[in-house]
Amino acid sequence: MAPSPSIRKNAPPTLLSTPPAPDTDRPSTLVDSTLVDSSTNSAHSNHSHGSLTSAPAFLTHLDNTSMESLDSDSHAPAYPSLTDKQILINQHHELMLNGPRIDLLSKLPYEIATYILHFVDMHNLTKVALVSRTWNQFARDNEIWKSIYLYQKRWKVRIPPRRSQLTLVSSDSSTTSTGSPHSSDLQNLQLAPGAQTQPLNWKMLCHDRKQLEARWSTVPPLTKIDGHMDSVYCVQFDHTKIVTGSRDHSIKFWDLHTLKCTDTLHGHSQSVLCLQFNEEIMVSGSSDNSIIVWDMGTRKPIMRLYGHAAGVLDVCFDDQYIVSCSKDTTIKVWDLKTGALLQTMIGHRGPVNAVQLHKGHIVSASGDNMVKMWNVGTGRCVRDFIGHDRGLACVQFDGETIVSGSNDKTIRIWDASTGRCRRVLNGHTSLVRTLHFENNRIVSGSYDNTVKVWDMTTGECTLNLKGHQSWVFDVQFSSSRIISTSQDKTIIVWDFAGDLDVRLFD
Repeated sequence: MAPSPSIRKNAPPTLLSTPPAPDTDRPSTLVDSTLVDSSTNSAHSNHSHGSLTSAPAFLTHLDNTSMESLDSDSHAPAYPSLTDKQILINQHHELMLNGPRIDLLSKLPYEIATYILHFVDMHNLTKVALVSRTWNQFARDNEIWKSIYLYQKRWKVRIPPRRSQLTLVSSDSSTTSTGSPHSSDLQNLQLAPGAQTQPLNWKMLCHDRKQLEARWSTVPPLTKIDGHMDSVYCVQFDHTKIVTGSRDHSIKFWDLHTLKCTDTLHGHSQSVLCLQFNEEIMVSGSSDNSIIVWDMGTRKPIMRLYGHAAGVLDVCFDDQYIVSCSKDTTIKVWDLKTGALLQTMIGHRGPVNAVQLHKGHIVSASGDNMVKMWNVGTGRCVRDFIGHDRGLACVQFDGETIVSGSNDKTIRIWDASTGRCRRVLNGHTSLVRTLHFENNRIVSGSYDNTVKVWDMTTGECTLNLKGHQSWVFDVQFSSSRIISTSQDKTIIVWDFAGDLDVRLFD
């Protein structure tokens, strides 16, 4: 449907500064953009203008002017002064404000009225509902609230299946995949044959999500989880579970809602320094110089990768590669399916503490003060990011933006395509050991024992969370919670949800 034409509200009448050429058969004068016969009497003029009961002086002057005087050189025609123009404008505005009103929206077909309301934001849509019963009915339309929810770039939602799983059909491909799509995918969402879903109340989702966002401005309640026997180095979680790795050589699984330990994995002979998982596999790295690929179904090792000459400090993977970095100053690329070593990247002059992989590019952070970008296929360094004064401990890369944390106590935001530093965040008083960013929010953890939340646009620190008694080693967050781990052997869950049902948000 074509977009609705724009409507000008309370537009003042147009007044021409010069009169049109006079009609040779019938003289006339211009009043309020309307041709009026010069012989028209005052009563007719008043009737034509409704509430305009008192005519300005120039109208009376024109009514009393004969054709002979107009033709005479000694009498110039009188035109409205600025004061008279303003009188006319004010009178018309008064008529429009206090005159009869027509509810155009209510007279439209339901489909057109609700289509118009698709262009109203959330704040004003709640006001629309208060105008009348009809407008309230329009404002409760579920499709309007769905469009408002999907318009918010930060907001994601998982679609819960009722009987069978949903199928996500790509708009440009005949292939299908199953899973829990985010809001950017919802326009292409179709049901597999026989599938049924519980209808979503989009208005309630908007209400709850707005409340949830507002809660990120205040310190949330925290819950501590104990269970590891030593420092907890790494963490990742999804909507059902938390997975942690520790200096006690173990990997533990925790129920996200009960916070109880559900499984413990043993495979590494020294500290578990890093891990990453998806629904099918988990990859972990250790001080024992090895990498283990685990089956997430059986939670048993699938294969072990050896090649680093020192501890494996970070790992990441996609659907084709596993990338690891080490204290031995190298980055290695492995085949995800076979475990074969494909590339060894040499270029850093210190331990490579963190690594990220995104669509054929690797970004690494090292103790040599450098952030580097590499091409996965060629193994070559394509760009250096120079700016930190001391060694780096953490980095994240999403394809467009790089965020890094350093022993110089700062966080830097970089443009990945140009290498330009967009912003420097100051606030931590010691090494920035870990960070996680998504959309416009950064959460960082430091050796100053704090977790901080930052606005990426303004650089402002919006929250300062204190709960750990020692260094913070890792931090991850979702729309409703932050989870951090520490040298103090604990895991802390900072919960913003409270009484809100956030199962569809995380």
